[in-house]
Amino acid sequence: MKVKLPEKNKLTIIILNYSKTKRVVENVDLLLKQRVDFGYKIIVIDNSGKQENVKILKDNLDNRENLELIFNQENLGYIKAHNLIKNKIEGEYVLILNPDMLIKEEKSLAKMVKYLDKNSKIGMIGPKQINDDGKVAMTVRGWPKFYLQVARRTFLRNLPILKKMVERDEMKHLDYNKIQDVDWLQSSCILIRKKLWDEIGGFDENYFLFMSDPEICFQVWRRGFRVVYYPEVKVFADGKRLSEGGFLTF
Repeated sequence: MKVKLPEKNKLTIIILNYSKTKRVVENVDLLLKQRVDFGYKIIVIDNSGKQENVKILKDNLDNRENLELIFNQENLGYIKAHNLIKNKIEGEYVLILNPDMLIKEEKSLAKMVKYLDKNSKIGMIGPKQINDDGKVAMTVRGWPKFYLQVARRTFLRNLPILKKMVERDEMKHLDYNKIQDVDWLQSSCILIRKKLWDEIGGFDENYFLFMSDPEICFQVWRRGFRVVYYPEVKVFADGKRLSEGGFLTF
């Protein structure tokens, strides 16, 4: 028997789609199976402007309870598409969730929200992310330095003087099984307090896509809150990243 959730939502989940429409449907199906004792809403935004994607989303997700579909006529960019719906966000927390993410364990949302409820000095958390090939994704980074971004994507990463610095930037030394404070988290799956999201103003619109995640984490730290990697919850991703490839591609 389905448990009736409170009418007042505690959490808003935002999923922005561009090219992973079928995965979004699977994503939402799993979210609606989460075992929680609080209300939450899901907002799915399609940023592709493609009618085939609109049809798939409408055919599979229309009229779902506590779910709103938004269709943009063109690609507004990752940042702007999130920020344009700020007046639709409800509750105490905002979960930014990439379209390919699958939250398979039914108590995941409850565990993440409960952790923030109990730790008032933490402003944002991100779970362990496991790719479809079984590898743990590198979702934690040190504060970005331009020369290391260049080195990571060129032959320079193999030079002895830079090799260790690149590995440190990629957090190769990190224990991905340990709850810990981190500089910044990849925004593929982050739970942030809504009051912080509102105060910061969402993602910084000086960026179209990349680098918005270290920026918002910096703003969380700047306001006296912690950013924490929280591997007690696991999410599953397809492992395909837009920032892959060489330096010119990036």
